[in-house]
Amino acid sequence: MFLIAAEEENFSVAARKLHLSQPAVSFQIQSLEEHLKVQLFQRTGKRIVLTEAGRDLMPLAREMISLAARIEETMCMQQGIVKGQIQIACSTSPGKYILPHLIGAFRKKYPDVQVSVQVMSRESVEEKLLTKQMHVGLMSLPSKHKELDCVPIFDDELILIVGSTHAWANREAILPQELNDSDWILREGGAATRQLVTTTLAEHSIAANEMNVAMELGSVEAVEQAVEAGHGAAFVSRVAVKRGLEIGRIKTIPVDGLTMRRQILLARNRTRTNTCAQVRFQEFIQSDEGQQVISNIIK
Repeated sequence: MFLIAAEEENFSVAARKLHLSQPAVSFQIQSLEEHLKVQLFQRTGKRIVLTEAGRDLMPLAREMISLAARIEETMCMQQGIVKGQIQIACSTSPGKYILPHLIGAFRKKYPDVQVSVQVMSRESVEEKLLTKQMHVGLMSLPSKHKELDCVPIFDDELILIVGSTHAWANREAILPQELNDSDWILREGGAATRQLVTTTLAEHSIAANEMNVAMELGSVEAVEQAVEAGHGAAFVSRVAVKRGLEIGRIKTIPVDGLTMRRQILLARNRTRTNTCAQVRFQEFIQSDEGQQVISNIIK
């Protein structure tokens, strides 16, 4: 209850998440403060803010919850049962297009493991792992934080897509220098896809900041819709637009001599003790069975 209230910064929101009344949450927090003889929250209207004591309690509370989960898992293992929870933070493409299939296959083997996924930016994935709020993460760029251990699990290809009315729609391929002839639909500046596109184009002496950018959008779905509507071309993850390509809403056009690939990485905080369920999930992703699931999606 304390952790949820601290994360939401609002007792009413915390109460809804916990399926309790707001007075019940307030009473429990007040009882905790009286027991510890410290004030954990500053009340400012409807919003609550952690005090210094509250901030100190946060990592300890997370450790207590993690330890309780490990105790239950360990006792289940004595009975030959793999049980527990896995919390996964991931960037957009892996989270929406890869993880649901992996989790489904994993839970056929381990039905007593509950898996929750939060889709967020790469920076947020790193933050959640560094603060030990999530067990593992999937990212499309390596982390610079030494606490995070990143293992490649598959390669993701970025492709050029256009709509059926685009000038390149009937071309078999285009030259890199022709890229400046089109309007472009790009992801927002901080997106990993945008960073890879900018870096790769620079290697071919094409300045991304000089391209005619018609739109910057916050999701790959929005980018695909804009391309389909004829507003420009885009570089996107192949797996993210697989369905659109199959039914002919969009087309992919090769660019001579230009390929864009990135590794999707499984990340964890090496300073956090792995749970049994987490270890089994990591093993499954890297196993032949897990890799076959991924292969079936991206091919």
